[in-house]
Amino acid sequence: MKRQNVEVIGLVSVIASLIFVGVEIRQNTTAIRGATQQEISYQISEIYKIAVENEKIALITSQAYEGIEKDDLSETDFSRFWLFAMMGLRRVENIYLQYNNGFVGYEAFDRIDMAFYRTSLVRQIWEERKNSFDPDFVVFYEEIRDTE
Repeated sequence: MKRQNVEVIGLVSVIASLIFVGVEIRQNTTAIRGATQQEISYQISEIYKIAVENEKIALITSQAYEGIEKDDLSETDFSRFWLFAMMGLRRVENIYLQYNNGFVGYEAFDRIDMAFYRTSLVRQIWEERKNSFDPDFVVFYEEIRDTE
């Protein structure tokens, strides 16, 4: 009888431990998702901050929305904007990776100003550099970029 009681107590202890581990994993997953979304917001803020603090980037961005092309810029201005656009493209790639890993939902892509990525200037940069991105991301990005 005592042995049977010990076994029951042991079984209950194992079940309680498994429930505890499950709750901890769920809380950890929630915390990771929250931290990931916070990081995405931070990255977006950093890109906006660059445009606010750098008059040249702000001007070129405005001109990009008006249809400026690569050949309309000096080599220096294009290099500046190229780096700025690549920063944005890598941010989108990061969101894609977090989405694939299940840390954010598809709605995370709603935070992206896709109009920026649809401009002719950013499209030119993308065409020059898309081979430096994961092929699955390239397909995904072009699909969301081209869907209005």
